[in-house]
Amino acid sequence: MTLFLLGWELTAQQTPLYTHAYLNRYLYNPAMAGYEQSSAYFLYRKQWAGVDGAPETQVFTLDGQLKNHPVGLGVTFINDVTNVLGRTGGALTGAYEVGLTPNQSLRFGMSFTALRNRVFFDRIRAEDVSDPGLLEKVDQHTVFEGNIGFSYQVKNLRIGFSGEQMFQNTFKHEEEAIFRSLDYTLVRHFYTTAEYTFTIGNDYKVRPHVLVRTVQGLRSQYDANLYASYKDFIWTNLVYRHDIGAGASIGFELEDQYVFGYAYEFPTTDLSIIGGSTHEFTVGIRLHRAIKAPATRQAKARPSHQSLADQERLDAIAQQNERVRGKLEKAESKLQSQNEELQRLKEIVEAYQQDLEKTVQKLQASAVDSADHSMSYYVVVGALKKFENAKAFQRLLLREAQLSTKLVQSASGTWFFIYADETKSFTEAQQLLEKVQGSDAMPFIIEEPWIYKSEK
Repeated sequence: MTLFLLGWELTAQQTPLYTHAYLNRYLYNPAMAGYEQSSAYFLYRKQWAGVDGAPETQVFTLDGQLKNHPVGLGVTFINDVTNVLGRTGGALTGAYEVGLTPNQSLRFGMSFTALRNRVFFDRIRAEDVSDPGLLEKVDQHTVFEGNIGFSYQVKNLRIGFSGEQMFQNTFKHEEEAIFRSLDYTLVRHFYTTAEYTFTIGNDYKVRPHVLVRTVQGLRSQYDANLYASYKDFIWTNLVYRHDIGAGASIGFELEDQYVFGYAYEFPTTDLSIIGGSTHEFTVGIRLHRAIKAPATRQAKARPSHQSLADQERLDAIAQQNERVRGKLEKAESKLQSQNEELQRLKEIVEAYQQDLEKTVQKLQASAVDSADHSMSYYVVVGALKKFENAKAFQRLLLREAQLSTKLVQSASGTWFFIYADETKSFTEAQQLLEKVQGSDAMPFIIEEPWIYKSEK
């Protein structure tokens, strides 16, 4: 029997490659389950299009964080076929985050996977095809595997490490028509990542990212990426895979919820002679809690009848009321517009709820910090990710509550905090916080005010 596989990479790299891991970090590292708000992603990858038996992969992931707990959960479903080998699996993931300092955190996670491996004997090119069963049989077996992952972040720097197929199970496939048995052993795969995010102004981000892939017993390979985005709305990523190829991807986000991405890669090895470009598509949705629609106003009651004796008097009053009603409708229209603006901002904050709660937990000042005189304390009355939304909230507070505020950007560049006061004293910050909590501005403040600590 002769068994044809596509290149040395397929005999070494048993797990799929991904380009869009910069959008969905959970793909390579179980520690990243629930790192951001709850989200679901579907990825389709067709590697080396036009080459018979080239890898083809479909992946679905769903992950999120438990409310008010530093615990992330996730599920993954994968189907991957390369030539005569195929596998389908599902994984359950748990992750936990430990806050080390206001600017440092450590995450670790673990996945347990049920993996079903298949050998498509009907695709094997054999010298003797006299056995009619040879071209019909598909042999398949299931094992349970485990993946681990760690991630460390300090300000804008993130370093990660993960391992797949840690149990190194062996599949034993049998086909009596051509050989007694075929042993297919899963080997450990390790991934080491490093990335740093540069924020340019209020709108642009640039993030170089390096991924080192190591298959146990073989030399390592690396992927070098350069990601750039505008307002987290549209982005592009350039990638170079050592000894494999290069490519680029583009993507965009709609309504702070829907994510779309496409990647194209081309080989830089001998496969370039026959073409073999790679296409990868990703769609995602960031899951938000349902927001109740505002109740409709009840219609005003009108008189059902009038006496003839009072007709003229009521007509005069009606004319006067009509003029007053016109003024009230203008004022009501203005108030409704303002309420819609407040409701819009509330919906945006609601969408960020889990991410914001995690941020407040990391950056909120406490009595322990009072002895540190290098800190600045901000009485925060709002937090938004986009500059224009933060400015809109500032205008609303000034117009409706006569509360003058300023903006400060978080050290990570992710948040714009709207604050009412700044001080170097934690005690004074507590007093200012109590003053805000007792003011007329509270009905217009979306989240509970808090004290943000920052080193200066």
